[in-house]
Amino acid sequence: MADNVHLKPELPLVLSRYKDVLDLALKDAISDRRIFLYDMLRYCMGWSDAYGAPLETKKGKGIRPSLCLFTCDALGGDIEKALPAAVALELIHNFSLIHDEIQDSDEIRHHRPTLWNVWGIPKALVAGNVMRVLADKSMSTMPSDHSKLLTVSSSIVSEACLEMIEGQYMDISFEGGDGISVDQYMKMISHKTGALLRSSVHIGAVIGSRGGRVADIFREIGIKLGFMFQIRDDILGTWGETTSTGKPVGSDIRRKKNTLPIIHARETQPYQEEISELYSLEFIEDHHVDRVLDILDATKAGHYCQGLVEDYALEVSKDIQNIGFSKNSREEFQALVSFLVDRSF
Repeated sequence: MADNVHLKPELPLVLSRYKDVLDLALKDAISDRRIFLYDMLRYCMGWSDAYGAPLETKKGKGIRPSLCLFTCDALGGDIEKALPAAVALELIHNFSLIHDEIQDSDEIRHHRPTLWNVWGIPKALVAGNVMRVLADKSMSTMPSDHSKLLTVSSSIVSEACLEMIEGQYMDISFEGGDGISVDQYMKMISHKTGALLRSSVHIGAVIGSRGGRVADIFREIGIKLGFMFQIRDDILGTWGETTSTGKPVGSDIRRKKNTLPIIHARETQPYQEEISELYSLEFIEDHHVDRVLDILDATKAGHYCQGLVEDYALEVSKDIQNIGFSKNSREEFQALVSFLVDRSF
């Protein structure tokens, strides 16, 4: 596996510049509620511990809302108009994580117990559903002075949420199967992961440029960013270090997930049958994980996946040269692309 799995790039400015305004808006969307259900949501967001006490802990990267605001800002738009959509995207993302953790039986995320692991599945499901409704509520607060932009943005968010759920269903359906092709897998991740990332830059461009050709270009950029993000996630879910990812090495293998490294290895003789046999076991033990990792190394699956990430990054880098960004904005966006190529968490 390539050494850059172990690198830990600094968080780029695009993901930190809007942190304060996003944190305030997200807390406004959640923290005015006082029943205990909302303490669960605050725990999910990393703002409090399991007892409701304020806490400073490692949070998510906030890539989706940050991309939305950055794209709008860099195109000369007013980020206040994009803020409700940015908040909605982050709430939808967390709604999906809560349900995803239940479906995958993930006990740890960001180095601490997941919501269902603390409060049980029924309460976690309700919390996830509330997070989704709060996203709709945030979208309803978008300025109405440009009704067409509001309608378009709402439609983009709704379609992205639907595609994300469709992608999650596809991902679950793929688990344990042995006939998944690379094309099928790429379609799945374009929905599950790509939809929200695509919509984040698309909405930012719609609001920042009032739609048109520039918004269409950003939609295509968002698709490529989604592929980059999920393939890199597959790399980290297979080889990522626990100290960085908060999950055990080989976590995706233990869940028998058909990630891109596994699909690539399955297409390489003579390992297809052996991987199928290992994935047919009721339980994947440590020595089984080690054997799968050996096969992945033998088939150069890590290099294949990282190569795809870098190819998409190169395409995005070319795309951003002619979209109306200032030199400074192009450099900042390029720094984000570089981060996504080598991120370790």
